[in-house]
Amino acid sequence: MRSRSIRFQLTAWYSAVLALALIAFGALSWFAVRHTLIHTVDETLADRVAGVRQFMEQQIGALSVEEIRDEFKEHSVLGPGGDLFQVCDAEGVWLYRSVPLEHEDVPIPLPANLPADGVIGTLEVRGSELRVLAFPVQVLGQAYTIQVAAPMHEIEEGLADFAWALTVMIPLVLVAASAGGWWMSRRALRPVDRIIETARSIGEKNLSQRLPVPDTRDELQRLSETLNQMLGRIESAFRRVTEFTADASHELRTPVALIRTSAELALRKLRASEEYRQAIEEIHAESVRTTELIENLLTLARADAGRAALDLREVDLAPIVREVSAQGEKLAAAKQLRYRAYIPDEPVVALGDAGALRRLLLILVDNAVKYTPQGEVAVQLLNANGSPQVRVSDTGIGIPETDLPRVFERFYRSEKSRSRDFGGAGLGLSIAKWIAEAHHGSIEALSTQSRGSTFVVTLPGVKATS
Repeated sequence: MRSRSIRFQLTAWYSAVLALALIAFGALSWFAVRHTLIHTVDETLADRVAGVRQFMEQQIGALSVEEIRDEFKEHSVLGPGGDLFQVCDAEGVWLYRSVPLEHEDVPIPLPANLPADGVIGTLEVRGSELRVLAFPVQVLGQAYTIQVAAPMHEIEEGLADFAWALTVMIPLVLVAASAGGWWMSRRALRPVDRIIETARSIGEKNLSQRLPVPDTRDELQRLSETLNQMLGRIESAFRRVTEFTADASHELRTPVALIRTSAELALRKLRASEEYRQAIEEIHAESVRTTELIENLLTLARADAGRAALDLREVDLAPIVREVSAQGEKLAAAKQLRYRAYIPDEPVVALGDAGALRRLLLILVDNAVKYTPQGEVAVQLLNANGSPQVRVSDTGIGIPETDLPRVFERFYRSEKSRSRDFGGAGLGLSIAKWIAEAHHGSIEALSTQSRGSTFVVTLPGVKATS
């Protein structure tokens, strides 16, 4: 048993609280029973005083003192314990004194020394306790003290038996309850043990495995579901990293192989200067492509690490779109495509990083030109309900509907619409998406295969200040 396990702690706390509760209950019960019994004795003593007083009111004046004493002896007007009483007058002369009290010489206060409601208390006589009530009365103008007593030994024995029963029962109940609490906590936490065992067995080789979800509709079920959701996110992230690494290796391997092959062929034998120049041009072209790929990889890596900070400030998008359109026209002219730009004369202000937004739009325009064999490319800047929006459209080969949800994934290229024959490594749109989201905006792809595509970038507007 692990001393620091939750099961042990729950049982220990449960047992400690229960022990305190049982002890408090036992103590309160004992005092409550004692108070009730003593109160009952006190009421009995008060009834006996009333009986003696009634007898005295009826007989004093009609009988002599000796006859009254004889009547007290002959009639147990007070029932059990009736022989424990004594009566004296204001001068301390005994009207009657029962033998037990006389034998033990139990003192009796004079009427003048008593309050109107009498005095009640406990006296110890030869090791035994007596509950004694002394009460002043007036009979035919004469003051008397009536003192009655009741033995307490039976009550004390009963209280002792009750205390002994509590002493025995409380530990038994505590042990039984603690055992039950241990069993219940073990049963309640059994799903946790299964969760721990399964979690320990999950590694990079079996990230698809999930924790068991107990149908308990409590915190354990919610914990298992939450952990499974977290495992799903980890699996997805791990898969993306694995795919990213594999794709990056594949993309880098091709240009490096071309560079190596071109160099080896050029060095294999002496060649004319023109052949050397052609080999160097091929090596240079592949080096440029490899450099761009590495720069894009570094951009995405910095974005993933949260170190690609942007300098967000109020910026007019119109000049940025004009600058990008100037480059777009050159790219379109090289492929004999029409290029149209719709830019309003008034400023369209957004909160953004001018350099990053310029790169985003260049990626979209370059893609539009790249995947449009003939037709036109159009760029439009507008305000859509207060949110700046840039739309880049083309009449190119389009994107299949099944590929639209994945076009922003890294290294993803549709076999038909985004083949390697068009160039690129499939990182441009991933960078564009990161830039848009880093501006708290969005980017959306709309396309119909063989009819062209439209990419819509929406940015948060800048609230006007008065």
